[in-house]
Amino acid sequence: MPAYTLTAITPDEVSTVARFIFHAFASPPDQAAQWMERAGHGNLRVLREDGRPVASLLRIPMGQYFGGRRLGLLGIAGVAVPPEHRGHGHARRMMQMAMQEGAAEGFELSGLYASTQSLYRQVGFEQTAYRFRIEIPVPTIGVQERGGSVTPLADSDWPAIRECYARFAQKWDGLLDRGDYIWQRIHSMRGTDYTPFGVKDPSGGLSGYFFLNQQRKPESGRQNLELSDLVFNTADAGRRILGLLNDFGMMADDVAFFAGPLHPALLLMPLQRYRLTSRDTHLNRVLDFKRAVEARGYHPGLKARLEFEIHDDLVEINHGRWTVDVADGRAAAARGGHGAIRLSIRAFAPALCGYLTFTQLATLGWAEGSADDLARADIFTGSTPWVPDMY
Repeated sequence: MPAYTLTAITPDEVSTVARFIFHAFASPPDQAAQWMERAGHGNLRVLREDGRPVASLLRIPMGQYFGGRRLGLLGIAGVAVPPEHRGHGHARRMMQMAMQEGAAEGFELSGLYASTQSLYRQVGFEQTAYRFRIEIPVPTIGVQERGGSVTPLADSDWPAIRECYARFAQKWDGLLDRGDYIWQRIHSMRGTDYTPFGVKDPSGGLSGYFFLNQQRKPESGRQNLELSDLVFNTADAGRRILGLLNDFGMMADDVAFFAGPLHPALLLMPLQRYRLTSRDTHLNRVLDFKRAVEARGYHPGLKARLEFEIHDDLVEINHGRWTVDVADGRAAAARGGHGAIRLSIRAFAPALCGYLTFTQLATLGWAEGSADDLARADIFTGSTPWVPDMY
């Protein structure tokens, strides 16, 4: 049998992996090499068969918020197998090894966007959050707020931008605790640059911001507005941002950004006239059942004891029976119990993230238990989970 290893890329393998990426995503090798440099070679992993590179992926260490608290998230991107090595199970084997590595490092979750769900479901991933493209006809924004100070933001404002985002992200299930890789893509992605504008509060702090790109239509001279980020922490800041976007109405047709179905900017508009297109679904894999259950937040008035039997044939620490006690917004998980609710680690991910209830999982055939136990276990529900960032 061949010997397989998953280790960091070596300097002399950059061109090899760039070719893998080219054949997987049609990204020219020179651009793939630049992407690898920006992502950091230390985050790239290569699957080797008897020492020979046969596949690669990118690890993106970051976090994800659920219940107002951060869980460690190992993002996965750039999964690439060149044509000559396809059909041998290399992608599945590489993902299995990557999940075991991430669990050993202490990540609670792994996340990705799937080009094919069947591969990633085999290693324990399941749908957990929405990502929509939202397009608003600028003349229908209907908000003409001009109070408050709006200013272009500079490099010196990055700490304030990140702090403003962190306060926003904690309020919405599924949003990422972004690392440098994601923040780079907010400012510039695939050759498109975005200019940041901020709303200052009376004390001079940043209460909201957005990153803007204006795209001129050659046939009409008019423009569309693309936002790589839209964040605010007060209603006044949200209305001021909408008012500023509304002021583009003489020359702009649409403003577009990525979000979930309940981005707060939509709720501040007087009319719900926008187009919502489902573009991607975010998937998660629970790497550490105990740490994940204990890391996320819960309603402070909730008190419950639950019993699970988890099946996980890849990450041994998750497999078996667990009790979960919840009180005062926290949870404690321990080995034991009678396994009143039985499900795989894959099925547990959408429940943990508030995407599906246990009763819904049972309807899909993904969970077993009495109707009372299933209903009683729905302690993870909160706001609709969404992830605006692509990685």
